[in-house]
Amino acid sequence: MKTDRLIDTLVAEAQPVRRLRPPLVRAGLWLGGAAALIAGITLFHAHVEGESLRHLFGQFADPGFTLQWFASLATGITAIIAAFELSLPDRSRAWRLLPLPAVAAWLLLIGYGCLTDWVERGPDGWVAGHSLKCLGTIIGTSVPLGAFLAWMLRFAGAAWPVETITVGALGTAALSATGLSLYHDLDASLMILIWHGGTTALIVWASRTIGQRVFRRA
Repeated sequence: MKTDRLIDTLVAEAQPVRRLRPPLVRAGLWLGGAAALIAGITLFHAHVEGESLRHLFGQFADPGFTLQWFASLATGITAIIAAFELSLPDRSRAWRLLPLPAVAAWLLLIGYGCLTDWVERGPDGWVAGHSLKCLGTIIGTSVPLGAFLAWMLRFAGAAWPVETITVGALGTAALSATGLSLYHDLDASLMILIWHGGTTALIVWASRTIGQRVFRRA
């Protein structure tokens, strides 16, 4: 197509494009939605189990729990901000380093928790242990958060796709752990990281494999 014809076509058919909101604003909206979801799940769990909020938040009397909770919260917030920044082509790749200090603190405080008890034998024989229950709770919390993040990033042309996916998954994992720790009796942080890490690796592998085939065909 000749240049003048292309210009005429664009003038006649191109639709107005609305600028994306600043990354910090969109990150704040996502974090607000995540906070609402986690609060809703926590209140629902407290109602079902007949526990008071005072009992749930009584865990903060333990310094170790408090430090880990704030480390996972800081990891989640900084990683989500980094994901929204990295999704834009005019942002520096150095944004991927933003969550590293919080991640280091979180990893130092993580326990084995749910990772150690998949099945157990009791009066009724072999039954599911805490780990399988943990996994179900992790999926129930992580999937809505991950889907919401993917939806909010759907219009962004990621300049650094692998880094964007990785820090986004890290942020979702950290905030899932932040919420789970309020109402779950075992530390699920390590299992959450394994779950999200495996999912992220699968998404990156599938994207690269399928993407290369599509480009070859094109």
